[in-house]
Amino acid sequence: MRCLSGTSARSIYTFPLVGVMCASLSLLGSSIDGHAESRPKPAVPPPVAPSLDVDVATVVCPSCDQKFEFPGHEEANANLVGNKYVQELRQAMYWQDSYHQFESKAHFDNCAFGESIQYIAELLKEVNTHVASAQGDIDNGRDDAAEGYAKKAFFSLGQALHATQDLYAHSNYVELMSRKYKKVVEIPILHPWEPQHVKKIGELKKTGLVSGYVFWGFPQTCPKGVPSHANLAKDSPTMKSGKLVIPHFENLTRYKVALFLAREASKDLIVYAFERWPLLERMSGKYVAFEIFQERRGI
Repeated sequence: MRCLSGTSARSIYTFPLVGVMCASLSLLGSSIDGHAESRPKPAVPPPVAPSLDVDVATVVCPSCDQKFEFPGHEEANANLVGNKYVQELRQAMYWQDSYHQFESKAHFDNCAFGESIQYIAELLKEVNTHVASAQGDIDNGRDDAAEGYAKKAFFSLGQALHATQDLYAHSNYVELMSRKYKKVVEIPILHPWEPQHVKKIGELKKTGLVSGYVFWGFPQTCPKGVPSHANLAKDSPTMKSGKLVIPHFENLTRYKVALFLAREASKDLIVYAFERWPLLERMSGKYVAFEIFQERRGI
């Protein structure tokens, strides 16, 4: 079987499933920085997104007066269940752990903040390109082709959404901010797609911002002594760091704080995208739904 290769943001979208899995699995036996690893690498998780549960998902309506979070709202449910564009966005979020699990930039792993920020910028450029192509097809009466490009735009946006959430789940941002602020709502929400926030992340790196070390991920840019992903990540309430309580935040766990911050940043990214590219709403409808923290890489 001939394996395919490629690490660009959109390349995995068109690869045959067997080829991509082969490319990913071939990395399992590789070495990191020239040193062979004896520890087993986790298996590639399945890339299939589960059915959308609108009662637990985060729902955003960028053009509504009430923009955020009204699970169970009948109109939202009717528009979201079976929405092919929302499904494309969610599919991308799940595929990241399958097809980009070895890339630090896709998950803010290994202190690769600059690489992750650039990755998000590239994905949003892809959204722009696909939206422009969709609009051109609409203008020329090619509605089927426009639908295909709109789906690709939502896919790229979903990839960017996953990476944005991982900034909060995989770094020590919660820990740093819990020392500075008295309330969770006072913590700044970082937008890694906006220049002023990118500058802020750079400043935070100088004062201790790190993300967890993943021994089979690349590139690896952390200084020695940085905690492993397993010890630092807050993807779930049962993870070592995630279950720790922050007393002055009304005894919220680090997981809950990271979840709140990631949810707010995700909402902001959706609003940003829909305001920048109105075609997204015209094609999909005014509601978007997605999950928070879907770490499935077994680390």
